[in-house]
Amino acid sequence: MTNAIMEGLQLIGLLTRQVEQRLSQALGINSTDLSAIEHLMTDGPLTAKDLADRLQVSTAASTHIVDRLERAGHVTRQPHATDRRKVLVLLADTSKAKLTEHLAPLLGGLDEHVGKLDPAEREVVEHFLADVVETYTAAAESITA
Repeated sequence: MTNAIMEGLQLIGLLTRQVEQRLSQALGINSTDLSAIEHLMTDGPLTAKDLADRLQVSTAASTHIVDRLERAGHVTRQPHATDRRKVLVLLADTSKAKLTEHLAPLLGGLDEHVGKLDPAEREVVEHFLADVVETYTAAAESITA
């Protein structure tokens, strides 16, 4: 049984990378730019510094990422409302719509599966996933370049 769970987790990892690659291709961007778009969709709008922190890159690299995304029409820059020294990066509505369109079948399918769980099953899955996230986080933090 444990082997099937480990194989399932491995397959989810492989499929996640495949989805990311295809999303990158569909949007005409690289994987780092896709990560930036995901952060902007989830947490945005953000400053280039905030984006750099989330992507774990330098602010110079973040500026280059934003420049590429802006040239491709995926983001716009806007002055910060209260701090004139800052500029916010916003995800373009067209890019948000494309991402949502591509991810709708995946997210809808996952939502359907979660909806089928009874409360006890849901609690077990939530605890298991929290433990998996904790393990992944620890592993990511332990890997150095």
